[in-house]
Amino acid sequence: MAVKETLQYKLTKVTGKTVMAGIVGIIMFFLAKDTVLEPAWFIAGAAITLLGEGLRLWAAGHLRKNKQLTTTGPYSHVKNPLYIGTLLITVGYSAMAMNYWIMIAGFVWFFIYYAPYKKKQENEKLIGSFGAAWTEFDKAVPDYLPRLSPYPGRGTNRWSWEVVKENSEHETAVAVFIGFAVMFYLLVR
Repeated sequence: MAVKETLQYKLTKVTGKTVMAGIVGIIMFFLAKDTVLEPAWFIAGAAITLLGEGLRLWAAGHLRKNKQLTTTGPYSHVKNPLYIGTLLITVGYSAMAMNYWIMIAGFVWFFIYYAPYKKKQENEKLIGSFGAAWTEFDKAVPDYLPRLSPYPGRGTNRWSWEVVKENSEHETAVAVFIGFAVMFYLLVR
């Protein structure tokens, strides 16, 4: 197994999903480069993108992968805050680029392929790891539309920057910032 924080370890994180996200990002930037971007669309898209990454940072700071069932932070309201954050980032970038097709494709991909695939894959793993605790949490907390009151059986973990780094979300935040900077350049050029 590769040592964490090495290039070899980071390359193990490159999946078909991350390659596809990169390709979509490049296509979006390519399509946006010849478009005169509207400040109103850019501001709205930037706000949605920042909300999405903020949600991902909040969630990643609570997520103790493969160690314990995470029921604190945003997980006490919704089971999949990282996925929701990713969807918001996609919608935000699409709005900044004023590209409806990527936005529509993002929704289709998310709800027809990504969400059902991840639910099946993760559900089996979580049942195996956490049994009845997962089953109870799964029944009480919605997948994508947050409950207003927090899950009554939530844990006591607090958000931690160290946990964010363990989950490599700080690297995702840097990538989101770079994308934002490119879109800002396209707006003001």
